[in-house]
Amino acid sequence: MTRQAGGGRARSLRSFAGLSRRHVHRGDADDTSVEGLVEIVVEPVATRASWFRSLKSLADLFISVELTHVWYLHLVYAKKDGAELRNLFTQRFAALTTMISLLVASQVGALFSPSRPTEEARSSLQTLDWRDVSFWAGLFLIISLIFSVLSLLATLSAWTLFNSIGSNNAHIILRSSMCLAAAALPVRLATISIYSFFTWLILFYYVIANIAVAIPLSVFTLVLAIYVISTYSAVGRTIIYSGALSNERIFQHDEEEELTGAELATALVDKALVAKEGAIPVSQQYRIRYQEQLQILEEGGSLQLSDLMLTEYQEAGEDDLECGSGGGGDDDNNTSSTCLAALSTSGKED
Repeated sequence: MTRQAGGGRARSLRSFAGLSRRHVHRGDADDTSVEGLVEIVVEPVATRASWFRSLKSLADLFISVELTHVWYLHLVYAKKDGAELRNLFTQRFAALTTMISLLVASQVGALFSPSRPTEEARSSLQTLDWRDVSFWAGLFLIISLIFSVLSLLATLSAWTLFNSIGSNNAHIILRSSMCLAAAALPVRLATISIYSFFTWLILFYYVIANIAVAIPLSVFTLVLAIYVISTYSAVGRTIIYSGALSNERIFQHDEEEELTGAELATALVDKALVAKEGAIPVSQQYRIRYQEQLQILEEGGSLQLSDLMLTEYQEAGEDDLECGSGGGGDDDNNTSSTCLAALSTSGKED
């Protein structure tokens, strides 16, 4: 691509993102007019709000996408090198082990603490006084501890098993529905534990504080939790939909240089929206010239998976397209076990 073409593409991206250089560069920093102040304050807020357009459903507000099987499914298709793929899985297990260990320690300390709130919780559990909020706080504390211990056990087992896989066999093992479920299990258990943790923490607000204080604290905790989760869900969805997991460049270098941070964020989200509406099957997303396909969709075209198939996958293209023809979307449940088996035995290593 020539520099002139790159500049034209950058300008089209800027137009596509709905931003103008005048709003971003703010060369009139000394402008103290009301209009200037409104532009400085309102635009970042509007830009940040637009980030969440890439969310797929309400579930993304409560469970971050990298904690679901969707993220693992994209990883096994996107990463060509078996050693890199295996390391991504084992690194997650290493981080999860540390986090869950700290969580177990805090939960055990809270359960057997001699403090008044936990004494009331244990007493309510012994007398089965389920009308007392302390009963439910203690119950969810125990549930949280159980799932934390199970998550720790599953993580240690998964870490040992997946770390022993050879790099040449990593893709075929991790693509199987059995191993994919086993890889996601520790995270699912940890997620349940964390939500149970939040539940008993909020319930204890009503044990240790007046209801006039407990209700604002509960709302504050829930709002912050949803904000944190939805932020990383939006980032995760944008990474998936934009094709950032692969080595194919999303924008050319000269295009990136001409776009500011705010423009890049908006352009990435808009590209993610195009991909979400296009519903490209995950089994095909990393086997085609993905950015070219997104450009076709942006211009109002349709999916052209067979025409854009990468050379190394063209021999198995017909079988792959049959597997991915469900057309239901980027990820969730579009790839059946039969499709995974066909892709794994196609004689091509991702």
